[in-house]
Amino acid sequence: MTDEVLSLRSVKQPLRALLYEKLVWKHLLGVGVKHRNRADEAEIRTFSYHENGNIRTMLGVIGFLVIVEGIAIDFFVATKSTKLAILLGALHLMMLLYTVALIRAAKQRPILVTPNGLLVRTSLLYCCWIPVESIQALSGLEKEIERLNSPQVLWCALGDQPNVVIWLAKAEDAVLPFGLARRPTTLYLYVDQPTELVNDVSRLRALS
Repeated sequence: MTDEVLSLRSVKQPLRALLYEKLVWKHLLGVGVKHRNRADEAEIRTFSYHENGNIRTMLGVIGFLVIVEGIAIDFFVATKSTKLAILLGALHLMMLLYTVALIRAAKQRPILVTPNGLLVRTSLLYCCWIPVESIQALSGLEKEIERLNSPQVLWCALGDQPNVVIWLAKAEDAVLPFGLARRPTTLYLYVDQPTELVNDVSRLRALS
């Protein structure tokens, strides 16, 4: 399964970081991203995570804090150095635009279940293609769990408790912000319809 973020795996840092920034601007401006949902293909199921989840709210809070703290810091720095204040102002503006792009991408980039596997996407923050044969097991999560900090664990839930966990038979490539790469063996994610996602992927595994 091809994806604009996953395609960054073919290049090395720091070029990946530059290409990632290009993708951020594409989603910010809405250039060439309307077809990314692929909802028109009957064999592909889409699963959102922004309708009932808090990802857009969390990103909105971050954007608000960037504005408030940015103004306060810029005014303070301006009393010391005008040039530094302008530089910090530009940096805060870039951070705000990035936040807006991530909010837009949360709707533009749903999780996809295809006949060949599962494309896990959380805005532009996490992206991982999981072939059916790589899925060792998956399960819905009904209880709150403690966040696990490990290079082998990818926590694809921003502002929400994950409601689905996927265990992989082997590590798969995942792309994070700025094109950073990781190879997780366990993914925790939040989706608006966890039961339907688990059932769909379970059916795929039974057929493979």
